[in-house]
Formats: sequence, structure tokens, C-alpha cells
Amino acid sequence: MGLARVLTAVSLILVARQVGPDSYGQFVACFSLAKITSVLFSWGLDGWLLWQGGQSDEKSRVALNSGVSLAWKTGLGVLWFVLLYVMADWLNPEVFARSILLMTGLIVWADDMTNTVWSVFKSTLKNDVTFKIITLVQLLLLIATSALAFGDIDQLTPYLWARILVVVLGGIWAIVLLRRSFGLQFERRAMLPAMIAATPFAGSLILAIIYERADITIIGQLLGREQAGLYAPASTIVSSLLLIPASAYAVMVPVFTRAYQSQTIEPMKNLFRILLLVNSVLGLLLASVLASFAHWIIQTLYGESFAEAGDVLVILAFVLGLRCITFAVAAALVASGRQKRRLGAQFIAATANVAINLIIVSRWGIIGVAWVYVATELMLLIGYWIALDFPRRLAYSRQ
Repeated sequence: MGLARVLTAVSLILVARQVGPDSYGQFVACFSLAKITSVLFSWGLDGWLLWQGGQSDEKSRVALNSGVSLAWKTGLGVLWFVLLYVMADWLNPEVFARSILLMTGLIVWADDMTNTVWSVFKSTLKNDVTFKIITLVQLLLLIATSALAFGDIDQLTPYLWARILVVVLGGIWAIVLLRRSFGLQFERRAMLPAMIAATPFAGSLILAIIYERADITIIGQLLGREQAGLYAPASTIVSSLLLIPASAYAVMVPVFTRAYQSQTIEPMKNLFRILLLVNSVLGLLLASVLASFAHWIIQTLYGESFAEAGDVLVILAFVLGLRCITFAVAAALVASGRQKRRLGAQFIAATANVAINLIIVSRWGIIGVAWVYVATELMLLIGYWIALDFPRRLAYSRQ
């Protein structure tokens, strides 16, 4: 996951350097909006698959869950794509041009279908297959982007078409691998139960995407695409580094789930303590290094035209440190069946993030938005810890 995120970051950096802050801001604003609304077709099914795989890796069950998830994402994805087309009329046309919004929507849709396959292999602890899928797709994306950059292409559209081609072919390949490994089954009677079971995960996904993506969308809508383009590099770098603790979360949820179902809670206690300690140390190191070298990183990777993003990156380094700890607590919440309690903390953080950003963005600009992100991340961590500790500490009792 870390390697894939590095490859992704490099390809985005190449795009940013070639097209400049203005066009890059348009891209990330459209992508963020598509990502926020994508929950309407993804519906938390990937999180549900991860949890289901932790309970059982029986091939027939995995095949059925996979087939049902892909069927839902295909059908709802068509409706979501129509929604994007209609939404373009309501938004700032200079930032959210319909053609760019639809192209980024297609990228998000194909990515999400591939994510379903990743979730299945991760849930069954077949991480070698996950590694092959993720890294190969991102490597091809980097190659395609590099070819355009070396051809001195400075228009955004060719880069979007290259990304669409790679992610669509990558998604098809991933589904073929899934079918060969587990098979794909479909039962109409399983559709509604799966959707109902995934609803708590959908709520969690909606709220997570809001407090992770709403800032760029708000900046693009209210401050314009150039300011979004200056904020986006810092956000991209932090998001890239977040994949390091996120990969541990994806692996540990099924591991925690199996440990939680054992006869004694002791394995769960020990695993949680180790993960919490490791992630805390990791978060401290990553945040310290990132904040110290923030300005150098931005100017080296993106160039002088993005220099203002260095101040934003210094602030967002705190988000990286806090999120490492948050992921550890989140893994314990999901594995122990406390997903609904997790939603409460996410709702408060997401609501606060959007409300405060709307109030301060015009006055305090992208620096104020960055500090809001830090504050809501801290709020989220505190909420998760309270959810894990209520009514009794997970480390001492089962639900």
C-alpha cells in the first residue's frame, strides 16, 4: 500500500507540475466532489467485505459476497453517474466543469470496483495478491503519466484519459483474478441483506470522506481553483503517507476479528496494545519529519509556483500523526462489532469540519482550513477512544 501510494503521488506530482496550480486545482476539486458522492454506489461494501472475511474465508461465502457487492456497485454506479451530470449545473462552472467532473467520476468508479477486489483479498489475508494488483496498476499509471509529461503535454484532459484507461483495465484484470481465486456468485435474495448489513459501514464511509475531502471541495467552490491547487499538494502528500497506517488497519481488522472470536480475549488485548504502541511511535516520527522538511518537499516536488503549500503541509503533518493512532483504535472498534458507536464520533467530526470550514474559509483561507482539519482529527480520535471505552473497556470485556 505504501509503495502504491508513492507511485500514485509521483504521478500526481507530474500532473501538477505540467498543468500548473489552476488546472490542477480544478482536477482535485472535481475528484474530491466525485469521491464524496461515491458513497452513493460504494455504500460501505468494502468495509463490510473486510469484516466478513475476518469472520470466514470459506470460498463459497467469499464468492457470494463479492458477486453481490460488485452487482450493487455496478447498478448504483450508473445512477450516481447521472447524478454527477445533473450536479454540474448547480456548481461553480469554472471549477466543476461537466466534462472534467464526469471524467474524474469515471476514474473514481473504476477505482472503487478495484477496491472491492482488494478488500476481498485483504480480508482473507492474501496480501501477496493485493500487492500485485495495487502496485502494477499504479506503476502503469505512472508510466502513462510520465510519457505525457515527457511529451511536454500541459493540458489536463490527456492526463485524465490516460488515467481512465489504466484504472478501467486494472479493474477488469482485478475482477478476473478474483474470479479465478474464489469465483463469483450472485443470488438475488442476498442483495438486500448485504445492503442492510453494509449500512453502518456506509455511514462511516460517508462521514470519513466528508472530513477528508470536504475541505478541497469547499475551497474550490468558494475560493476558486487556484487556491484549491495550492492546498491540494499538501493534502496529497499527507494522504499518500496515510496509506502506511491504513495498510496496517486493513490487515489488522480481520486479524483482530478472529482474535476477538477466540475463547479468551487475551489475544485481542495483546494485539491492540502492540498496534497502538507501534502506530503511536510511527505517527510521531512521520509527523516530525514531515513538518521539518515541509517547505523543502513542496518546492522540490512541485516547484516554486506551489511554494505556499509548504505552510499548509507543516500544519497537516499533525493530521498524519494523529491518524496513525486513530487507525489503531478504529481497527479495534470494527473488529469488536462497535461500528455503530464509531459512527457517532465520525458524525460529530464531519459536521464540525464542514460547519467550521464554511465559517472561516473566506476570512482565513487555506491556512485556516488546514487547522480545522487538525482540530477535527483530534476530535475524531477522542470520540473513538470514548466509543471503545463505553460501557466497559474493550481490553477487559466482550460486548
